Amino acid sequence: MDVQRQDEEEEDQERWKDRQRFAEDKRAERSTESTIHTIPELLMDTMEKAERDPEEIRREMELQLEAWHKLAPGAQEEESAAASMWHQYQTLISALSQQLCEQLRLILEPTQAAKLKGDYRTGKRLNMRKVIPYIASQFRKDKIWLRRTKPSKREYHVCLAVDDSSSLVDNHSKQLAFESLSVIINALTLLEVGQVSVCSFGEQVQLLHPFQQQFNDESGARILRLCQFQQKKTRIAQFMETSTKMFLAARQQIPGSVNSDTAQLLVIVSDGRGLFLEGKERVTAAVRAARSANVFVIFVVLDNPNSRDSILDIKVPIFKGPGELPEFRTYMEEFPFPFYVILRDVNALPETLSDALRQWFELVTAADQ
Repeated sequence: MDVQRQDEEEEDQERWKDRQRFAEDKRAERSTESTIHTIPELLMDTMEKAERDPEEIRREMELQLEAWHKLAPGAQEEESAAASMWHQYQTLISALSQQLCEQLRLILEPTQAAKLKGDYRTGKRLNMRKVIPYIASQFRKDKIWLRRTKPSKREYHVCLAVDDSSSLVDNHSKQLAFESLSVIINALTLLEVGQVSVCSFGEQVQLLHPFQQQFNDESGARILRLCQFQQKKTRIAQFMETSTKMFLAARQQIPGSVNSDTAQLLVIVSDGRGLFLEGKERVTAAVRAARSANVFVIFVVLDNPNSRDSILDIKVPIFKGPGELPEFRTYMEEFPFPFYVILRDVNALPETLSDALRQWFELVTAADQ
């Protein structure tokens, strides 16, 4: 019995050793590389819960706009509501801003030299790769210095102008205007395009955000609070004259340069109606003066799809002489701005605005050549 028990114990030990060897061999065969594992079902469930229909959010914000404008100006409740609404706009248009930013990155090339480049005989910093060849050449190959000649930063002046007249009092038009403004501002901030200012125009021109200040959430909330869309007239010529002077003043404030070549861009967001209040000649002259000052102007026409009449349906009389019947032409045939975008859906803003800028750069390049 003792011999049989001893044999069984030895067999158990052998089996245990075999299992241990098998486990070690199995561990040795396992790969050392890290792996990624995804459970699509759980991921899709989370994304579906987080996403909301953008059109539903827009309808809710239009109702909030109506309620918000009824609050007393300057009250604490009105200021907090403006900050909340600007945050909602930023969340709603984040994808569009990113898309516009990437489009503009390809168009608005860096203009300010901030990176070191080149092989010079004098400079600010040594190119260490050139030092050994310099010594080996018995100090003849002396182009071993770097200078800041490689453009890496953008230094543009961009002004966004919002039509503050009562023709945009409809909630859908206000929503479209604020969304367009948010998309453009956010894209320019992400791109670090340079200095950005915001102003409103109507009967009077009001500077909402100057060039010298950094744009932040407080600036956005302030713009929403000051744009009430209650001005009764649209004096576009007065605004163009004021904005041209503002651009010239900003150009002269650049340190170290009196006549700077800094590119300047004016983006006007308006419904485009009633532009000839001050006379067609004055408006045309003001637009021509801005172009002569090297200020490029893009007019974004907000054409409300819910409105009964589109801007394309408007006709204006052209008086030729005394006793003659006026000739009726479409309003857009007499439109004073050479570059304009007719916007009905804010989702199309990144593509249309970038295309307009691309055409401008092509024309400028062709004219230079």
